[in-house]
Amino acid sequence: MTTFWLYSVILLLIALLFILVPVLRYRPVIKTADSEIRKQKNIEVFQQSLAELEQDRKEDIITVDEFEKLKTELQRSFMSDMDDEKSRLQSNSGKTNKLIPMLCLLFIPLFSYSLYEVVGSARDLELPQILQALGEAETAEQQLQGLNRLAEVLQKRFDRHDDDIQNGYMLGTLYLELENFPGAIRTFRAMTEVMEASPDKATVLGQLAQSMYLAAESQITAEVQQVIDQALSMNPNEYAVMSLLAIESFINEDFAQALTYWRRQLIQMDANSQQAVVLRSRIEQVEALLPEFAASGASPEAADGPSVTLLIDIDDSVKDLVDDSMRLFVYARNPAMPMPLAADNLALPEFPFEITLDDSMAMIANMTLSTAQNVLVGARLSRSGGAIAQPGDIQVVSESFVLADQTGPIILTIKDIVP
Repeated sequence: MTTFWLYSVILLLIALLFILVPVLRYRPVIKTADSEIRKQKNIEVFQQSLAELEQDRKEDIITVDEFEKLKTELQRSFMSDMDDEKSRLQSNSGKTNKLIPMLCLLFIPLFSYSLYEVVGSARDLELPQILQALGEAETAEQQLQGLNRLAEVLQKRFDRHDDDIQNGYMLGTLYLELENFPGAIRTFRAMTEVMEASPDKATVLGQLAQSMYLAAESQITAEVQQVIDQALSMNPNEYAVMSLLAIESFINEDFAQALTYWRRQLIQMDANSQQAVVLRSRIEQVEALLPEFAASGASPEAADGPSVTLLIDIDDSVKDLVDDSMRLFVYARNPAMPMPLAADNLALPEFPFEITLDDSMAMIANMTLSTAQNVLVGARLSRSGGAIAQPGDIQVVSESFVLADQTGPIILTIKDIVP
């Protein structure tokens, strides 16, 4: 911040020199219509008075000495009038022409800095210092002070520009971290009022639902449920909502349903991220409470629904391309739809590997295996760990088949490299 002001003052001084130097060197020579008229009048009066003196001399009304004396006085008076007129014009014009630039020298810097303070980003100059202080904080108290100061700066910026979605989201999540739930609710609600329906708005609604849930002492009130429904209508797998619903199910000891929500979260994550590692560990811990469902991931509600078992192996031609960092992404989907009806994302298993897909692994609540007649299944070894195919991934995709007619496991051999 200090460097910014130093450079701005230097640039301002350089700019002012472009005004100051010409003003100080200016020598006005101005002829106006009024001054020319007065000058011409003085000449005419002088010539007329001189002619009258000469006429009086010819008629012997005055003597030669008197004529010379009066003529000298007349010339002196004429020259004095002309000098006075010239001085007056130069004085007035000099003052007038220099006054305006000199006032600008004072007004322009004051106006510029005031305008920058009001509508510019002057307040944002604190951000680098605050972030640096946060990085250097040695105690929890220092870190808390830094976060509160950061929230103040972001709040002022949001008050000026409530359509700045990135700033608003940063502010809202910071309020959540500080457990300032009213502030988070206020910020996220203001954001939703200016956003069009989209997955981004669903993300903000998810954060709003989470803020309201925590403010209501971890209760899904009617108002919280309304926000949840609105978010799910835009993104059926909205991450924060999945987390909230999973926690609520876990608290109510509905562990199978909590697993369903967490798996829907896991599908959206970078499989190699720290969040994914933590979530997989949580899933494994909960699965230990439900040994009868741990192997297939089935929930009691999914037990009576349709399912498809896959027996997956790797072709010898691509085994050398497989490494332990890869993730196995398996899915079943409607041939006419890109979104999987059921899917799972797993660490690289021992092959051959068997897995059963059912309604508990649905990514969208109203798009499950139960809603489809024909499906196709696939398996992909992903280098990025994501659900979207990337060049270098190795995969296999089956032909479409009637789900109800399938009685045994479907054999899939992974061998096709994604171009």
